[in-house]
Amino acid sequence: MKKGCPNRSISRLNHLIRIYTKLNHYNPDKRKYLPDILRPFLPNIRFNEFGIDEDIIKLVEHIEDSDICLLPMAWNYYLNTNQINKAKELIKKAQTGSKKIIISVMGDYFISLPNLDHIIGMYCSTYLSKSTDKTFPLPVIIQDPFSFLELGAINLREFNEEPSVGFCGQSDPSIIISSIKMAKLAWQNIKFNLHLSQYYPGPIIPPTYLRKKLLDIMDKTDKVDTEFIRRDRYQAGESKKGNSFQQVRKEFYKNIENTDYTLCIRGTGNFSARFYETLALGRIPIFINTDCILPFNDVIDWKKHVIWIEQSEISEIATKIRNFHNGLTQDSFISLQIKNRKLWEEYFSFPGFIKNLTSHLIKRID
Repeated sequence: MKKGCPNRSISRLNHLIRIYTKLNHYNPDKRKYLPDILRPFLPNIRFNEFGIDEDIIKLVEHIEDSDICLLPMAWNYYLNTNQINKAKELIKKAQTGSKKIIISVMGDYFISLPNLDHIIGMYCSTYLSKSTDKTFPLPVIIQDPFSFLELGAINLREFNEEPSVGFCGQSDPSIIISSIKMAKLAWQNIKFNLHLSQYYPGPIIPPTYLRKKLLDIMDKTDKVDTEFIRRDRYQAGESKKGNSFQQVRKEFYKNIENTDYTLCIRGTGNFSARFYETLALGRIPIFINTDCILPFNDVIDWKKHVIWIEQSEISEIATKIRNFHNGLTQDSFISLQIKNRKLWEEYFSFPGFIKNLTSHLIKRID
């Protein structure tokens, strides 16, 4: 029996996962590439700060004592810094030790990982059509909007006959802008298909054009009330260090809070941070499915929490919103707001996500 095996059943009973990694790969200047599961450990152990129980994750020094291995920086970090051989060494060590290994891909672009059975790929930007049973979609972990808005609880909205829809964000101001972006995406796709780039940029139709199309459809109908703030640049072009950024963020959150539903559609990457911000504020996302996979879809019945619209149904968006809204009552509308906030707390706050991620990984190992 391998070293460490006698304790395996105890580890399961305590929901503890033991991880083998290489902390000396960590680059503090590139912390954005650090997987969330390691954030409480680096640069020093801060379990209390992150709200994590110490009995659910343990880093071990020897691979034979581990349940699973972890590449300590995202795959695209190793690509960008020409250190891919260092990553491959750990992948090979995991394979030799008969361990699965978690590899994260951060950022807006999909990158294919080595086609090896022991790799679990965790992606910020996933595509269902490019995924396997070893693909795990990562949520966007956000700061709780309650702290920014100084809220103690959800400001519950009353049910009104007319559904209100919000959106505050970037959309294309003209077809000329859309055409320029389309040409750029077409060139990026050519490079990807010719194997000149490992980064898949997504379809050639710009997401900001899709946003404009959806906003225009809803603005022209009398089936929904719209509260749209269209910006021609990401976050209105404001730097996070700028004096106006806090006001821009407040307008963004207030737009979600002051409407029943919020349009959530992909940006450059095939995911939406707005989706999680909407849940956190106890509101109902209008989810546009652009070949997506949502996190924990094996345990969360997402269609009970969002208005689900396939990309092929975009022209019917106003009707679908109205039909969903008409199916609610005052009580069920209030209940859904509470359930969505609870869903965010339990699965997508930092401690909630780490707890559920470790449970998911334990199931994968078993």
